[in-house]
Amino acid sequence: MKDTIETSLGKIWVTLLENGEMRVWWPPNARVGDAAADVLRGRARWDPQTYGWYVSAKHRDEVHDELSKI
Repeated sequence: MKDTIETSLGKIWVTLLENGEMRVWWPPNARVGDAAADVLRGRARWDPQTYGWYVSAKHRDEVHDELSKI
């Protein structure tokens, strides 16, 4: 399932994956980037091949909620 989170600093795109993880992406150099990275820090891993952040199922709901509050 794909979703777009509308924040005060711009859009963040999230995809819920079959393995329970959530992929998080925003455009390069977007204003929302620093704030989103702060939310993800310590709770997601970066994949340079897909240019996306991957949040484990354990942290998925709380991260989605915090990203929505940006």
